[in-house]
Amino acid sequence: RIKVSRFCEETYRNSRLKRNSLMKNSLFTLRHACPEQQAVSFDKAQGERRRSKTLQHTTLKYTCPRRLFCIRVGTLKSGGKVMKRAQWIFSVSFFLFSLSGMVLMANEVSLPSSPLWREGESGDADPDLDRLSKAFTRLAEKVRPAVVQVRVSLKAVADTTNGDSQRPRNSRGSGFIINPQGFILTAHHVIDGAKEVEIRLADRQRFRGQVVAADSHVDLAIIKIDGGRELPILALGDSESLNVGELVGSLGFPFGLESSLGLGIISRRGRSQNISAGFEFIQTDAGASSGNSGGPLVNMRGQVVGMITMASERGNIGFAVPINAIKAMIPRLLQGEKIAWGWLGVSVSEVTLELADTLGLTPIKGVLVSSVLPGQPAEEAGVRPKDIILSINGTGVDSPREVTRMIGGTEAGKEMKLTIFRKGETLDLSVRLGTKPKTAEGREG
Repeated sequence: RIKVSRFCEETYRNSRLKRNSLMKNSLFTLRHACPEQQAVSFDKAQGERRRSKTLQHTTLKYTCPRRLFCIRVGTLKSGGKVMKRAQWIFSVSFFLFSLSGMVLMANEVSLPSSPLWREGESGDADPDLDRLSKAFTRLAEKVRPAVVQVRVSLKAVADTTNGDSQRPRNSRGSGFIINPQGFILTAHHVIDGAKEVEIRLADRQRFRGQVVAADSHVDLAIIKIDGGRELPILALGDSESLNVGELVGSLGFPFGLESSLGLGIISRRGRSQNISAGFEFIQTDAGASSGNSGGPLVNMRGQVVGMITMASERGNIGFAVPINAIKAMIPRLLQGEKIAWGWLGVSVSEVTLELADTLGLTPIKGVLVSSVLPGQPAEEAGVRPKDIILSINGTGVDSPREVTRMIGGTEAGKEMKLTIFRKGETLDLSVRLGTKPKTAEGREG
């Protein structure tokens, strides 16, 4: 007789257990943990099922292809260890299942009969804040109609990355209308290399644009469209009247989307020099994202005080060309002048404390001439390496950027006065600026 727990009769019949003499009149017990706690017995000889009561003390092990079980020959007591373990596992599983159901029922959210939100009341707002909000609204309504989006199809260029002979490119930026006849200002780098220019107005009308004039040094371009009517314009203000902390707004089409208005303050006002295109960028936290290049920077009167041309990587800081520098360039560009900007032919760097002590420079100021290119205007004027440039045309300089900006913002052919510190003496040198040779591309002024 064989006692089985959840063990099919077919598996037993197909097993490879040998029919030896040990199996005669012996009771084999197969035990496996399962929910069925019914012990079924077989009579090997007669095939009848009955309760087993005695077993001999021999243990055999056999591996079933479906389960691992033990065949034990011995005494089987009701409620054995395996059965008790199965009962314990079943009880714990049932308890955990019931507990999880209770937790789910406890966490079930009961929806209120009333709405989840409360409608805002139409009461009076703070008068000062309300006036400020309405002022910003009026500013946006005044300036947005004259702000345009510039879409550029660039000339195809050779693409060496994937073997293609040509690769089309596109560029998007912003601009603003300054004349009712359709003259628009934007940044030069937006339209540089343009094959076709498309202008999209605030009312979504689209026109083909023509680049009338451009200058890469100031980063300025003038575009003309034929709108068939008088277009809304923005008036140009005075960038020299700006003050740090003054409220300004930047407008454009960020990421090619609908025009937007960003508000901020003047973080640094650009210093203009007494030269045609010498300036420092206006810095503002009004923000400038991709697509804002060429857009206007306006004061609270809605007048343009600068044109956004650069932004920080995160877009939280914008840099704008002062509108006064742009106003000085527009008439000359419209007349078709090709302006060649100045070149000195030197490499400059900052004056360190150690170098100032070595040279006996007190107080510490000026810019160090690191090297002088042969045959260039600086060498012809008598400038030597390790000279200290104290001022240019009477304007003091303290950083290499200032020297480069002032020299590069002056037209070639003009004469400039350099004040030099050399070996404890101060010298005045006159230099006539030249044009940058092609072999000096990428070098300083």
